[in-house]
Amino acid sequence: MGILFTRMLSSLFGNREARILVLGLDNAGKTTILYRLQMGEVVSTIPTIGFNVETVQYNNIKLQVWDLGGQTSIRPYWRCYFPNTQAIIYVVDSSDTDRLVTAKDEFHAILEEEELKGAVVLVYANKQAQ
Repeated sequence: MGILFTRMLSSLFGNREARILVLGLDNAGKTTILYRLQMGEVVSTIPTIGFNVETVQYNNIKLQVWDLGGQTSIRPYWRCYFPNTQAIIYVVDSSDTDRLVTAKDEFHAILEEEELKGAVVLVYANKQAQ
């Protein structure tokens, strides 16, 4: 996943920086993806209250990756991070069938945001271990 996404960004952004938001419902695997992009390995994580931000360097692109908490009470604050965002990774836990409709509704709300109209979107279906 990381190689595919960074190749896509390389072709889109060339030699520069990109701001990326990792969004999705709580416990979808957003933080795991962030640290896999940065360190190349899966690390043990705890629920994100607020956000995690890491800089990931790939070739001549510096990716500033923001992993925002996905709890219901935090989601309204996602829009505070939308300005100057070039890409979104939207993570869906495909094994959480009870919340797929909620994940879809949140995704559609993101797509309607004016500040994200030019952003590249990647939807990543993550299957969490049960």
